[in-house]
Amino acid sequence: MNVTKSQVLRNVSEVPSVLAFSQTAPDAGGFGGCMSILLRWKGSIYKTIWKDLLVYYGLYYLITIIHNYVLDEDGKRAFVALAKYCLKNSNSINVMIMLTFFTTTALHRLFAMQTMIPGTAKVITFFVLSLKPNLPEGPIVVEQFARWTVLAWILTFRVVSKPLRTMFPDIISLQVAGIIKEKERLLLERVETERNKTPRALMVIDWMLLLMKESSVHNRFAEKSNYLKAVEVVMTFKKGCGNTIKFATKNMPYALIQAVIIVVYTYGLVTLIARNVEEASSCAFVEVIVNYIPIIPSMQFFVFLVWLNFGRVAVNPFGTDDDDIDVTLLFKTHVQDSFRLASLYSQDLEQIFGQMVSQAAVAFIIQLNFPFINFSFCIFCSLIFSFHPFFIC
Repeated sequence: MNVTKSQVLRNVSEVPSVLAFSQTAPDAGGFGGCMSILLRWKGSIYKTIWKDLLVYYGLYYLITIIHNYVLDEDGKRAFVALAKYCLKNSNSINVMIMLTFFTTTALHRLFAMQTMIPGTAKVITFFVLSLKPNLPEGPIVVEQFARWTVLAWILTFRVVSKPLRTMFPDIISLQVAGIIKEKERLLLERVETERNKTPRALMVIDWMLLLMKESSVHNRFAEKSNYLKAVEVVMTFKKGCGNTIKFATKNMPYALIQAVIIVVYTYGLVTLIARNVEEASSCAFVEVIVNYIPIIPSMQFFVFLVWLNFGRVAVNPFGTDDDDIDVTLLFKTHVQDSFRLASLYSQDLEQIFGQMVSQAAVAFIIQLNFPFINFSFCIFCSLIFSFHPFFIC
C-alpha cells in the first residue's frame, strides 16, 4: 500500500479514547452538569432547529403585524374565527403516533447497522498469525492481503457514506492514494462495462479468497486447518460488507419520511395561527404575550421537530451530521491498523522488549526444580502402586 503513515496520522482529538472522554456526558450528581449539557453546541438541538426557529418566529410576527395593522374589521373577524378553529382542532392532529413509529423503526435499523459494521482488524490479524513465520514471500503476501481488506472496506462504505465518496469520488482517486493498483482498477472498471451486478467490494473479497487458496496450495499456513478458519473469518467479513450495502440499497421508504415531515410541519403551521385573540385583548399584558412571545404554542411543535430530526439522523447514520458515524475517521483508523497488523509478521517480541529471559536462566531454573520434580514423581508412583497392587511387578 503506497499510502504513507503520515497521510493518515490523526490529531490527538481524533484518537478514539480522547473522543470517548470528550463525548461522555457528565455525571447526574455533578454540580452544574445540566448547565454543561444545555450550553453544548455540537450535536445540540439548537444547532438542529435554529433555522426552523427563525422562520417560525418570523412568520408568527408577520401574521401578528398583518392582523393588527393591515386587516380591516371584517378581515380581523375572519382571522379571529380562523384562529379559534385552529386552536380548537390543533390537538386533533395525532403527531405522536407517527413520530413514535418513525423513530422506533429508524433506531432499530440504526442499532442493527452498528452491530454489523464490518471491521478489518480481525481478518488481517488472523491471516498474519496463521502463516508460517519467516517465509521469503511472507511480507509481500501479508501486505497484499491487508491492502485488499482495506480496499474492500472502502468500496463498501463508499456506497453508504457521502463524506467517503467525497474523499474518493472514483476508482482513479483510490489509485492516486495508493490503495489500489492500476491492474486492479482496470479489473474493477471492466465490471461496469460488462454489466456485472456484483458489488466491487465483494469482488475484492473474492481476490482475498483466491490469495488464501494460493497460500494453502503453496503450504504457507502453519497448520492445514488454518486455511478453513481463515476462510470462515473472511466470509464473516464479506457478510458484514454485504449487509452494509443492503442497508443503503434497501433504505427506509421515502413515503414514510415524507408523511412524517408533512404532518409535523402542518402542525407547525396550525400553531402559527392558533391563538385566543379575543380573550387576550381584555388584558394588555396577555395581549403582548399572545402576539409577540409565542412560547407556549411553539414549544410542542419544536419538541416534535427535534423528534423528527432525531429520526432523520438515525435513517442515515453515515452522513455529515454531528451525531453521525465518522466514516472518514474510521477509514484512517483501518489504514493505520493495516500497517500495524501487517508489520506483526516480521516482528518478534524480543525486537520490542529485548531478550526477556535468557536460555541460561531457563536451564538454571530447571536444574533447581529437577530434584523436586523427581521426588513428586516418586510419590505419585507409590500412591498408584498402593491402591492398585496389580501394577506391582
